[in-house]
Amino acid sequence: MVKILDRYVFIEVVKYFFLSLLTFLVLFIVIDSVSNVDIFSKLGLKEGFTYVFARVPLYTSRILPIAMLISAMVTLSVFSSTSELVAVKSLGISVYRFSIPILVLSVLVSLFSLFLQEFAIPKSVKLAESIKYELKAKEKIPATLSSIWFKDGNKFIYVNSFDPSRKEAKRVSIFIFSKGFEPLKRIDALEGKNLEGKKWIFKNCIVRDLRKMTFKKIKEKVLLLKVGIKEIKYSQPQPETMELFKLYITAKQMSKLGYNVSDMLVNLYSRLSLSLLPIVVAVMGIPLGMYNPRNKKGYTVVVAALLIVAMWITISFFLSLGKSGVLPPFYASFAPVLLFFSVGLILLARVET
Repeated sequence: MVKILDRYVFIEVVKYFFLSLLTFLVLFIVIDSVSNVDIFSKLGLKEGFTYVFARVPLYTSRILPIAMLISAMVTLSVFSSTSELVAVKSLGISVYRFSIPILVLSVLVSLFSLFLQEFAIPKSVKLAESIKYELKAKEKIPATLSSIWFKDGNKFIYVNSFDPSRKEAKRVSIFIFSKGFEPLKRIDALEGKNLEGKKWIFKNCIVRDLRKMTFKKIKEKVLLLKVGIKEIKYSQPQPETMELFKLYITAKQMSKLGYNVSDMLVNLYSRLSLSLLPIVVAVMGIPLGMYNPRNKKGYTVVVAALLIVAMWITISFFLSLGKSGVLPPFYASFAPVLLFFSVGLILLARVET
């Protein structure tokens, strides 16, 4: 009996979940297509649709909590309005036991969100960015780029300013490390220039041997880096283009170099907290879905919309505090999740079982 009920509830919540997910995905695809009509007109339909659909995994990860909240609320609201929930209670089955299939789905959705963050999103966003670069290549290039860093194997390169039109860099620092991340050498150059492809020449250099604690001056030094003009223009990596573990290692290494990595850590922890949101909204959606005064059809939609807006504002506010250094990155990313999860547990505890 209980297994049949679990299967029935699970099928119902899955049905509403995929309906909500597909609805929002189609909406986002249409909006993104209209917003990026310049890609379609300048690069063609193939590149345009490739760009839009390459961003689908990113949209999906952001829509998953919304779809989970709506599906949980609608499922409980339907069971409550049709008195099926009353019949279940009369059989001695509590609301908590009845809601287990919904929580199971939320856990599966959270794992899927984590999978997207680690494997699908980095590759898809890189593809979208490459298409965006093709479009920007046809447009006017910014005069100067500033505060750029990138990684080349065991090297970390920092460029204070870069002029793409002249292919010239100013105040360049190159840090070379061993496999165990032991600092070996540092090269500081007042000027640098891209010769061809990924070949660079640096002038007025000071080369420091960090193991022997010695230094020498060199007028010119030619290096073959893994970065050319295309990469350096957009070298500041977006968090979405990096796997979670790679992002963590990069932030840790950059921190040892003395750089402020608060923004990177906030992006790392916020992606992890985003993966937990389906569970949080499921816990909140169960009690909210059960309470539907006079079975008003618009109640679920209104409450879900208000809750989504409240969560979005709260999470954005905390993340901005984390990026500005007011709050520690970990706290800024997970505090909103814990806050809403606590609210959900309180609401769930007040439900008549």
